[in-house]
Amino acid sequence: MKIPAVSVIIPMYNAEKFIGECLDSILAQTFQNFEVIVVDDCSTDNSFKIVESYAPKFNGQLTLTKTEKNFGCEGYAPRNIGLGLSRGEYIFFVDADDFVVETALEILHTAAKQYKADVVYTSHYCFHNKDGKFQELADIESFGNDKMILTVDDPEKIFGQLFIDNGIYHMPWTKFVERKFLLENKIEFPKIFSGGDFIWTIQVVYYAKRFLRLPIALYFYNENADSATRKKYFPDKKIVDTVKSFVMGAKALQDLSNKIDLLKCNKNYLLFGMDVFFGNCLARNSEAGKNFSSLELYEILYNGFDDLIVPYLFTLINLQQKELLKMQERIAELEGKE
Repeated sequence: MKIPAVSVIIPMYNAEKFIGECLDSILAQTFQNFEVIVVDDCSTDNSFKIVESYAPKFNGQLTLTKTEKNFGCEGYAPRNIGLGLSRGEYIFFVDADDFVVETALEILHTAAKQYKADVVYTSHYCFHNKDGKFQELADIESFGNDKMILTVDDPEKIFGQLFIDNGIYHMPWTKFVERKFLLENKIEFPKIFSGGDFIWTIQVVYYAKRFLRLPIALYFYNENADSATRKKYFPDKKIVDTVKSFVMGAKALQDLSNKIDLLKCNKNYLLFGMDVFFGNCLARNSEAGKNFSSLELYEILYNGFDDLIVPYLFTLINLQQKELLKMQERIAELEGKE
C-alpha cells in the first residue's frame, strides 16, 4: 500500500453542521497524496453518519473511527489516536468545524520539502464568526512582515516568541509537522481537560531544528457554539472541570520543565505558562460562578478535590472578582450621573 505524503487528522465532536464543508475542502485539494483520519469523540448528533457517507468519495483515503468514551474539551485522545493510526510523512490537524483553502496541502508540503522543515507554521488564519463575517488574523510577530522565516536550531528564539511576545499561535492546526519528528521526540497531547494544545506546542517549538514561518492564511476557523470546548455544562460541573484543567495544566507544565532546560532556567517562561492556564480557568469560571455564594462555591470545589487548598483559593479569588465587578459597576454608575 502506498504511503501517503500527508496524514490529515480530524478530531470530531458534534460537528454535523460543519463536517461536510470540512471534508469537501480536503477533497478539493490540489495536492492529492494524502490520507484523512477522522476520530469521532462519541458525537451525539449525525456527524458520524455524515462522514460515513463521504467514504466513497475518498476512494480508500478516509479512515473513520470512534473513541470508547467522550473525552471532553480539547480532544487530546482523538488527536493522539489519529496520530497512532497515521502513516503519512507529515501530520496536519484540522478541526471538524473548520476548513482549508484548496492549495493548503500543496503549499505546506512544498515548503516543508524545500526547506527541510520539521515544522511549517502558518502565522495567519481566517476567522469566520457566527454572523458570517470573515476576518484575517495574524500573530504579533507577523504584523508588517510578509516574508518566510526559517529558524535553524534556535529554540530560545522561538520560545521567546511563544512565551513572552505572544508571537506564535498555540493551536495545532497552525502547524504542519513531520511525523517522524513527533514520534522520535515522543510528542503527543497530554491527558488534561483543557490547555493540551499549549503543552503540545511547547514541545514542538523546542525540539524543532528547522522551524519555518509562513505569513499566509490557509485555514478558516469557524466559530461553533456546539464544539467540545463550548458545549453546555451544568455550572457546578464547569467550575470543577475548569479548575481541574488549571491544576492539571500547571502540573503538566512543571513536568515539562524537568525535561526542557529552557523552561527550567527561565522562570519568565514558567510564569507566562501559568498565566495562560490560570487566565483560561478564570475566564471560563467567571460566568458559571457568579450565581453561587462563597459557601456554595466552596462546597462545589470541596466535593471535587481531595485537598482543601484549591477550594479555598478559588473561592477567595471568586469573591475578589465579584467585589471588583461591583466596584466597576459602581464607578460606571457614578460616571453616568456626571
